[in-house]
Amino acid sequence: MKTIIKLFILVSLLAGIYSCSKEEKLNVKIENYDTFVPGAIDKWISTNLTDPYNIEVVYRYQRSMHDINKNIAPADEAKVIPQMDVVIKGFLDVYKKIGGVPFIKTYTPKQFALFGSGDYDVDGSVKGGTADGGRRITLYGINNFSAENANSVLGNLQVIHHEFTHILNQNRFIPGEYGTVSVGDYYSNWTAQENTTALARSLGFITPYARKSIGEDFAEVLSHLIVAGQLYYDDFAYDSGKDAYPKFKRKESIVRDYMMQNFSIDVTQLQIEFQHIMEETYKSNRYSAATALSSNYLGSLDWDIRNTWGLENTISNKQRDLFMNILDELGGWRTKTMVFHFVSATKATLNIGFGDDNNTYNAAYDFDIVRNADNSYKISKSATQGTGAIYDNGDIPWVISDTKPLIDYLGSSRFSAEWKSVDLTVNPTDYLQYFVLKNTQDPSVTFMGKVNLRKY
Repeated sequence: MKTIIKLFILVSLLAGIYSCSKEEKLNVKIENYDTFVPGAIDKWISTNLTDPYNIEVVYRYQRSMHDINKNIAPADEAKVIPQMDVVIKGFLDVYKKIGGVPFIKTYTPKQFALFGSGDYDVDGSVKGGTADGGRRITLYGINNFSAENANSVLGNLQVIHHEFTHILNQNRFIPGEYGTVSVGDYYSNWTAQENTTALARSLGFITPYARKSIGEDFAEVLSHLIVAGQLYYDDFAYDSGKDAYPKFKRKESIVRDYMMQNFSIDVTQLQIEFQHIMEETYKSNRYSAATALSSNYLGSLDWDIRNTWGLENTISNKQRDLFMNILDELGGWRTKTMVFHFVSATKATLNIGFGDDNNTYNAAYDFDIVRNADNSYKISKSATQGTGAIYDNGDIPWVISDTKPLIDYLGSSRFSAEWKSVDLTVNPTDYLQYFVLKNTQDPSVTFMGKVNLRKY
């Protein structure tokens, strides 16, 4: 009985204390000490991103939006509009042009979070961005970003297109087939010393980071196809070796099918539009024919203008005269092929196949390619030629009589390197198909060839 009374008294006291505390009034004035007033940046964001795309941009420092165990600098306000303008031009406008407005409104992230410094990990790696929940892209390191530098823009957009791929994958799963291409070769500890660039590419990965997981691999392939470009991708794949090459091309094929089947987006169209924006807006020369030549991206040029491609394109009179002098015949033999092989950025070989129905012979000439200060090219016959039957055939007098006019003209002229002039929005199949050497002294003289990329 005493115990019950004691408990009753204790409960009553607690209730009394609680009642008193509820009735007491705090003599404290609660105010919002954030004096921020939306300004020009916020108006720009609202006009260009929030109103048309329903996209929010968080640029005022929010610790909760990054790893709380890390010290990450806030974004420099002067970088916010330039950064988001690049997002609009190099990402949103590109996908809107190819995927359409419904695609943009459905799949684009609804929030961008900006931070000034990179997100550094203890293993020495640094994150350029993350994609969260299919709706937010976080960009780090924008304080070092320069919209005036084309390479800075490209690096920035590489991160954005990579992270957006994750958002697409969160909406439509990566095909199971993709993971079988490099099965057993993924390596979560991708920053480990043993995961070298050489090892990664020999296993069919575009970067060491791509080995981290199937999702990162997929995002790296698509973002490189768009930002680095097709020629870079194909050259990288070829130089990675005959075992890795089919893995690169298989991954590309699955990525292309995924984009078309799930979103009705042609990756080639994305590449064309992205290239157009980078060249026109940011004055990038990454995708120029001159870059392709100087980077040794090109395998060879089919110079047989009798082929279908030559009949379908306009061939300059000078090219027709000089080339047909060889293609009509060589000393009574039928000319079968005429190919200009790029050995390196500074060396090439002209190979001419000739013979009859039962025999085929080849004549070859080596050339030096010199890039001049004005970015024109001199293509002259090398002082020292190769050895063997094909070079001996090139020295036969009746072969020389037909090839010398072309060789002399090449050596006495300077050329600019260009892609065939065409509206790619009308003729996208011409993209990266035709390489043109144009005489800088006489622009009416052009030598066109069909590009044959290296492959195994």
